[in-house]
Amino acid sequence: MEQYETNIATVMDFLKDNDFSPSVISLHKLCYQELKGYLLSLSLNYSTELAYQWIESNQSDWNYRTYTGWRHCIDQLEDVYSMGYISLDHLSCRTPAYALLNDSFKSMIDAFISDYSISDDRYRIACSRFLLYLQNNSLNNISELDYNVVLQFHQKDYHCSSKSKDVYEDLIRVFLRYLAVQGMCSFGLSLALNRLLIYQIIKLSDEELNSYTTTNQKYPSVTWSIILEFLTKMADARYGKTVLKSSKHILTLLYIFLDMHQICLDDTLLWYWFDKITPLLGTGWKQHRRTICQFLDFLRNNTITTKVTGKPKGVKAIHLLPNWEAEQLKSYLNLLKREGWQPSTIAMYRSSNLRFCKYLQRLGIEGFSSLTTTILKDFNLQDKHVTPEGKAAYNCRIRNFLIYLYEQSLIDDPYLYKALPTFSAPRTSIIQTLSKEDVASIWATNPDTLSPKALRDYAMVCIGLTMGFRASDISALRFENIDWKQRSIKIVQQKTGKVLTMPMPIKTGNIVFRYIRDGRPQSPEPYIFIRHEAPYNRIQRGVCRSALKRFIAASDDKSCCFHSVRKTFATQLLKGNTKVELISDSLGHSTDGTVHKYLSLDEKQMRMCPLSMVDTGIAYKGGVFHA
Repeated sequence: MEQYETNIATVMDFLKDNDFSPSVISLHKLCYQELKGYLLSLSLNYSTELAYQWIESNQSDWNYRTYTGWRHCIDQLEDVYSMGYISLDHLSCRTPAYALLNDSFKSMIDAFISDYSISDDRYRIACSRFLLYLQNNSLNNISELDYNVVLQFHQKDYHCSSKSKDVYEDLIRVFLRYLAVQGMCSFGLSLALNRLLIYQIIKLSDEELNSYTTTNQKYPSVTWSIILEFLTKMADARYGKTVLKSSKHILTLLYIFLDMHQICLDDTLLWYWFDKITPLLGTGWKQHRRTICQFLDFLRNNTITTKVTGKPKGVKAIHLLPNWEAEQLKSYLNLLKREGWQPSTIAMYRSSNLRFCKYLQRLGIEGFSSLTTTILKDFNLQDKHVTPEGKAAYNCRIRNFLIYLYEQSLIDDPYLYKALPTFSAPRTSIIQTLSKEDVASIWATNPDTLSPKALRDYAMVCIGLTMGFRASDISALRFENIDWKQRSIKIVQQKTGKVLTMPMPIKTGNIVFRYIRDGRPQSPEPYIFIRHEAPYNRIQRGVCRSALKRFIAASDDKSCCFHSVRKTFATQLLKGNTKVELISDSLGHSTDGTVHKYLSLDEKQMRMCPLSMVDTGIAYKGGVFHA
């Protein structure tokens, strides 16, 4: 440490002889004392690496002034170690970065400021800071600039605040775009220096690139102009700002990835990269995946697809079954489709029988001929459901599949299906309707204050409340279903297939007309109620539930199921002394047998026909007062 003390004395004498201020001298003294204490605590002698390592390791704990000032003290001490004196470059920590640049870098900044007619001096300061970093790292030609250098600059460029760092990097990005236009560096470098992107940039090893790159090239070269064209067409398809922003984000990362590795777009490598980056994308990763699927389709067909893209590497569960199970199940589902069953019904047959087939697969069974009543009973015991009704519904569909297998001569016992029970204890639930306050809240809504989307929701709620339609029928409502002259709506019910014609109240008709005229987005879809974000196609029935929640107050003890609107409609008819037969017809029921569920809700009428206590055998005496 003797040489350390000698060199420190040289620095301090220089400061005193050249009349440096007491604060500067104190800064140097404190820095060298702290560094000495650090070295002694580790029983080490001074070295350049240890000194700068000490400075960088404490960067996050020190304030900006301490970090930059003490680093400058180490620079001066290092000059004395290497040359015996303090160099002019380190004479002052306030020397402008521009003054320290070589002539080539200076002329580069001058041309940039001149060509862009820049008057803001922050551009010169920020760009000089960046080029000085390159110069200090022995990079004197801008053509040698690559992504590694840019990423290292982002990590090591220290600022007093994150806001200051963001401002500087924004200015440097403009400079890098200028250099890219001049053909001096890659355009992707100007995109990479961004705090919102830089931590999501993935660099793969040569081994990974070779392992996941295929020779089949299906896509053209991905340029920034193609990405901008894709985003423009997304905007033309009226995608919202959030989707456009998300799409630009992931495609910018894709462009940087391809440019960094100097490779072309390849399906296998693309999805390997996406798997690596997914943990960094947060909860929006599915939207990013959808954007990539749309972009790939755009590269192939030059069109924007708005349909559901799905999971690109997803495998349907039925394809994971052994062939002896998969072939028979697919054949059975195709039979149901040919018979005209609804897609939702077929989906439930698929779900229930997939569960059954997976159980057989786990048992190691190799054919349906090996099925026994014991296997079916064991399956039933281990098959868990939320409700007994759900289990019975699943078993019913599995039984039908077993009957089909017998008809195909794959099962010998024609009564094997009976080993699965399909009954559950009857259960009566309380009819939930909207309260008077909820109904009043709905009718108190002023349509003039509603946004286009809220106007759509209000029109759907009004139809349900005044006409009793199910959510599935409202979401499937077409222009052709409305007869404006007769003021009625004629539909074929999705659930029963029965034709239903209902008069349309004037208020409801006005709300629907107003939505079509003022709120509905332009779309060739034949459906009245459509999405208000791209793709502008029909809504699903679940939207009706969200629409209802918009106009009634939320409560923990209140169900917000849209079917309660239909029940409210039926209850209002009942309270208006409407005959049971007419209520059944208004609901579109095939029989009058289900209307009895609503009868108990007419409290006023029920009070008119009480049972005699004598007839019921209840004594007048008894209780605590007649002990």
